[in-house]
Amino acid sequence: MGMENDVLLSYLEDNGRFADLFNCFYFQGEPVVKARELKEASEVYASPRKGRGNSGRQRIRDIKRRLESGGLLKILAVEAQSEISYCMPWRIMDYDCREYGQQISRIQRRNREAEAALQLQRQSREGNPVPQVSPEESAFEPEPSVSEVLPVYADAGERLGQYRQADRIAPVYTLCLYTGEKSWDGPRSLKDMVDFGGAGFDRERRKWEGWFADYPMRLICANEPVDGSGFRTALGIVFALLPLRKDKAGLRRLLEQDPAYQRMDEETATTVSLLMGVEVFVKQKEKYREGDGYNMCQAIREMMEDSRMEGEKAGWEKGEKAAWEKSEKTRREQMAEGIRIFIRSHRDEGATEEAIADKLQAYYAMSEDCAQAALKDR
Repeated sequence: MGMENDVLLSYLEDNGRFADLFNCFYFQGEPVVKARELKEASEVYASPRKGRGNSGRQRIRDIKRRLESGGLLKILAVEAQSEISYCMPWRIMDYDCREYGQQISRIQRRNREAEAALQLQRQSREGNPVPQVSPEESAFEPEPSVSEVLPVYADAGERLGQYRQADRIAPVYTLCLYTGEKSWDGPRSLKDMVDFGGAGFDRERRKWEGWFADYPMRLICANEPVDGSGFRTALGIVFALLPLRKDKAGLRRLLEQDPAYQRMDEETATTVSLLMGVEVFVKQKEKYREGDGYNMCQAIREMMEDSRMEGEKAGWEKGEKAAWEKSEKTRREQMAEGIRIFIRSHRDEGATEEAIADKLQAYYAMSEDCAQAALKDR
């Protein structure tokens, strides 16, 4: 995972921005997803049972939230990519299928517990000795006031799958967020990855394509202009800048037209500086403070005047080791600043030190010891 992904995912950990992202790209800015209704959810999917042809690898979501609205549950997730993945639709489908698999497993376990409790209840009424059951099975407590024992399953089909006709799973919605600068030329659905046949088989190919159960991928390319009118948070500022990383003229026009860049909150300003390569802001942050905000407009203009972006790229291409070392030092300083903001933001939101340490390991590829050291230093 590249630095761009780490920075943007850290920024999207805020529930307000996370909700804003989904509302903009799914609901044209309508506030359907509300930040207060989003709950933390485990990003880790346990390894399936190992077997022939099964590596048993875990899958870890970049960000995952539970949306509990009106008594209904929905799963929202974001997967970020700094490089083009030519199997991304399959990966998204795999994540979603594992989520559905976990939900089905929980329902089946609940039904098994209900069936075990039913057997205990029947044996108790018949005066038979009650066998010992596992803690998992005994966790289900039947209502003592029920006068008639009702079956868990209506027929053999429900019992076979341990899944009843009335059982339901929560829908999963996944956004793939591409943060790279190269134009996305990869597949946008599972169908784009499939070979239905070559030339000379057009008629047969069309038939097979027509019957294929496709799995589309909801892709957001941060290097492409988006309609920012639906954003209600500073996330719109970030998405407006990213397509202009190599377009100085367009960047100047944007800065002249939108006054929002003259007064950014600290977290947004830091995120923009890391994504846009504005080194001068990280080094002299207080220079750009104006009241309770930061003037990123001035910082970006100074960056463009110094031609830092082109200079670093040209220095690397010419093999200038000194220029590369300077750039690497700056990158480390930027990362350290990003980690500081990340920790402070999560502490302000009431996150536990253990939870913050887990996210540091996931987003910044830290070891457990390094994550604990980072928390102590801040």
